Amino acid sequence: MICPEISNFPSPKVSTIHRTNQNVETIIEAMKVNNFYKSIIITCPDEINVPSSLEEIITEDSDSYKLSGCPLTEFVDNVFIKSFVRNGKLYCLSADRNCIVKNCVAITPDGILTLHVLDYTYQTLGLEGSKRPHNYYEVNIDLKNIKNTDRIKHALRKLGTFDFHIYWEPHSDDVCPSTVARYFHNKDIDVTLCSLKTKKISPQITQVPSLENVEIEEIVEWVGMLSHNADLNPDESYISTYIEPECSNPLETKRIALLVVKGFLTSTLIVELCTKLSEYVSSRSMSNYWACLSVQSEDTLRRWNFCTPRMFLPHNTSDNMFFTQNGHITYSISQLKYS
Repeated sequence: MICPEISNFPSPKVSTIHRTNQNVETIIEAMKVNNFYKSIIITCPDEINVPSSLEEIITEDSDSYKLSGCPLTEFVDNVFIKSFVRNGKLYCLSADRNCIVKNCVAITPDGILTLHVLDYTYQTLGLEGSKRPHNYYEVNIDLKNIKNTDRIKHALRKLGTFDFHIYWEPHSDDVCPSTVARYFHNKDIDVTLCSLKTKKISPQITQVPSLENVEIEEIVEWVGMLSHNADLNPDESYISTYIEPECSNPLETKRIALLVVKGFLTSTLIVELCTKLSEYVSSRSMSNYWACLSVQSEDTLRRWNFCTPRMFLPHNTSDNMFFTQNGHITYSISQLKYS
């Protein structure tokens, strides 16, 4: 078949959360629930380029590092704990691993080392853990109050080496974040600098829909189409059935700017962007003006809110924050990749 009916495939199963009339403090607290993200999309109507104040947040002190072949025992070393866990916020996540088929590891800013290990592997470790979906166990080790170090090191050696993404925020401004890279380099571990990748997009559009009387999921989908430079009005319906959001009161502009950022992104960076984007929207006088920050994560340590457990799950998740002058809107959608 030249043109199969792709629109007949069933849509994936998803979970959604939609909240309105949020203030920026509430959004910031929600973004602090999780620590690791893989990409963001900043959308600013009535602009040719995303404001420089937002770009500066992304370009300044945002470099992370990739550790190759790092033993887990390095993270329970007393010098490492004293230098980096207790004297800063550490973001560390195992790299290039599908959490449905491989063991995964993370260190969060609260100093917790989380092991996500297969059932048969867990039985050999001699550590206490909790049962998780898909025949996995989770082990949490509090690095700030670690005990029985020799027993823990013996267990961690059984897991071998991992590649990691790592980012460190020192408590003191006098200390350089790259100190953590030098530490591992001196341990003869391969360290690679990883800068965030950015892409500016200024698509051609006929109108910018307002958020009045429009389904928010349609705006989320519209922003996604813009970020991929997709054709919003295809000539043939069998190629795409997409339809733009219908809006009776669009914004008085035909300009829009997007900035797509990919890499190892932390909650600290997301919080700074939320604060700055809220301030930017407040400074605009255009009626019904809005701006959006979309944040994506995949196969990572995550939880929906403070009441749910934090665990590795095979989810594609998108958190979308719409900032307006009359109360902010959040729309989160999560697709389970494996049932």
